[in-house]
Amino acid sequence: MNVALADIPAPGLDIVLGSWAAAACASGFGGEVKAFEGALTLTRHGVHIAARGEVHLVGEVPCDRCSDSLVVSLGGDVSIVYSPLASLPEVTDDEDGLPQAPVDVGFTVDDVGEYDGVALDLSAVVREWAMVERPARLTCGVLDEAEDEACEARFRSRAGVQSSPAPAGWRASLLSLNLPSED
Repeated sequence: MNVALADIPAPGLDIVLGSWAAAACASGFGGEVKAFEGALTLTRHGVHIAARGEVHLVGEVPCDRCSDSLVVSLGGDVSIVYSPLASLPEVTDDEDGLPQAPVDVGFTVDDVGEYDGVALDLSAVVREWAMVERPARLTCGVLDEAEDEACEARFRSRAGVQSSPAPAGWRASLLSLNLPSED
């Protein structure tokens, strides 16, 4: 869903996020969205657009360790300001006049979408929110020790690794030596 800068009235434009936003959220979240709701208010600030509101989702993703299905709930405030690419400086210098390295946000600009100063793709706004809000690592073994052990066992089983710890080999004999301390 694209919204033109010229179509945003002075007090702002309220948008209830629908099924198109849930699909964009699934793309950014990297899983299946089971429940979704949200609303944004777009406001104009010269050539800049501020997207503010709330988004909440319940989704299903595989555990990063054992690949079992996890149900994850994300939600919270959205507050993103978009500037046209033409208005952004190409090279930013630090206080000593040296060029700064580009900031790595973990995904390419193509994933987020570009605001050209004419229209903003709201699917890209929601996708960006989901990418940023999704935890970097999701495992099912976080709640208590029993779940952690079950997750580890599933991981070992799927990886074809034996359940009992492997013998330490020649390194273990070095660790058991009683060497004199240098103190």
